[in-house]
Amino acid sequence: MFVFLSLGCASLLPPERRVYPNNPVTLPKGMDIHKWMNAKLNQYPNRLGSSQINYEEYKFTYFRRESTTLGSFRACTGLIRGLNSEQVELYNLVSMINHGDYTINRRSKGGDLGPMSEKERNEVLLPCIEEFLEPPRSKE
Repeated sequence: MFVFLSLGCASLLPPERRVYPNNPVTLPKGMDIHKWMNAKLNQYPNRLGSSQINYEEYKFTYFRRESTTLGSFRACTGLIRGLNSEQVELYNLVSMINHGDYTINRRSKGGDLGPMSEKERNEVLLPCIEEFLEPPRSKE
């Protein structure tokens, strides 16, 4: 019974540990948050969803290129806000191991939210954010 309770009560890391450690992110020259998010949507047309929730703020969900060994897709979601005309901040970040296939339907079929530990933050969440932040090479 104790094992069930301790597993059932697991929670996400606190908000201060769910921010991008290299904030603020400097935008490419000549881009504001809106142009940058549009460029990201063009860079990842099949793996990125976003919506503007405030004038200088977006919610995003990004699916990684590769699935896990079990066929689940890793994703990260969070908020991006403009700090000034040249920099943004990524915060309220959450990792997801999604049991759905985003190539068929972006809706979740259930999965696991995180990070619930520093290990999960470093091995799941941050690599997803780093992949999302990669500069465009070619349209994917």
